[in-house]
Amino acid sequence: MNLPNQLTIGRLFLSVLFVVVMSLSWPYAATTALVIFLLASFTDWIDGELARQYNQITDFGKLMDPLADKVLVSAALISLVERHIAPMWMVVMIIAREFLITGLRIMAAQRQVILAAERVGKHKTVTQIVVILVSLVFLCLQELGQGHGKPAEILQLLLMPFYWLTLLITVFSGAIYFYINRGLILPLTGPSEEKPDVKVNAPPVKTPSTPPQAAVAPVRAPETFPAFKEWSVIVEALGHGGQMIILRKGGIAEGKEGFMPKHKRFWLFPTKYHEQMAKTKPTAEKFVLADNGNEKEVQLRYYAEVSDARFVDSWDKIKKLDEAHLWQEAVVRERFDYDKPPGVHLLLVRVYRLTLPLWVKLKPEYDGCKSWIELPSDFADEPAVPVFSNEEFATRRSQLLAKL
Repeated sequence: MNLPNQLTIGRLFLSVLFVVVMSLSWPYAATTALVIFLLASFTDWIDGELARQYNQITDFGKLMDPLADKVLVSAALISLVERHIAPMWMVVMIIAREFLITGLRIMAAQRQVILAAERVGKHKTVTQIVVILVSLVFLCLQELGQGHGKPAEILQLLLMPFYWLTLLITVFSGAIYFYINRGLILPLTGPSEEKPDVKVNAPPVKTPSTPPQAAVAPVRAPETFPAFKEWSVIVEALGHGGQMIILRKGGIAEGKEGFMPKHKRFWLFPTKYHEQMAKTKPTAEKFVLADNGNEKEVQLRYYAEVSDARFVDSWDKIKKLDEAHLWQEAVVRERFDYDKPPGVHLLLVRVYRLTLPLWVKLKPEYDGCKSWIELPSDFADEPAVPVFSNEEFATRRSQLLAKL
């Protein structure tokens, strides 16, 4: 329960206090409610800033932060309906949208998928906050005896256009959110069928003018896609925004070349290395998944796209990245010093989370101390959403590169 999450919980208590104040009949109820709403809106902004700046983004925050926003906005709009400021039918549509999105999040959570808010959803929240503030200021002017002044007349003219704009953005953002996460509701492909290991493509048969000779259809090897083997706790950290870099030197099975960043895009293949928790920082515990006891399949939940790849041969620069990953310093130092020349490969990756996890059967060729393996599943066939928005990823990337 870090500070950003505590602020989120505080916003829920402020929502209750807002409703209580708006229900009172004393002369300055709306003015007091305005102050409370401003304070609650400030916590909405500051908890996100703190979580991103200090890398304190958690699954609890991803789930509860938007829920706290919905509670605050719904409480304010319903209170404004009672004060005959907000149109009831518009408020019903806005709140209905919030219920639908919350239902989608619950459905995703049951499948161990945490849906983060999209940028268009942030715009929706901003417009809702603005229209509520305008409405509360209008009520404050009436309480202060300025209900017939010029400012109150201007606000009264702006109220209905603001409510229409808020409704349109709210409905649009909801439609976008459902479209992006449609894989949770409707299958994008047909029923799941086991794919054959080998595809046989026979060319179309043409009627020859001479007696045909025996022909054999060419056998083409199945198409495969690269996967990067990494400790499961690190994979979950990458998939939940806990880190966005990979540090690797090479394994015994890598050959003379050692590890090479061969691929631009690849699956994140979790491994059950039994000592991984002893070699990661204590904060890695929150990324541990419960063991489902399935020893014959592995669950793919993420794939990664490399934005930057470089070999870093300065230990001082590597130490500057200590807060950007979950490995203990001794583990990174071991990789840095392993084989010649000293240094470590750094991959800065943008991770995408599958809407629905994918199960892959384990094969003997996936074993061994090697970084890269080939899987039969294509990333393009699986609907996914980025862990970070474009803006947030660009900000974090620039901060990491600045340390190098």
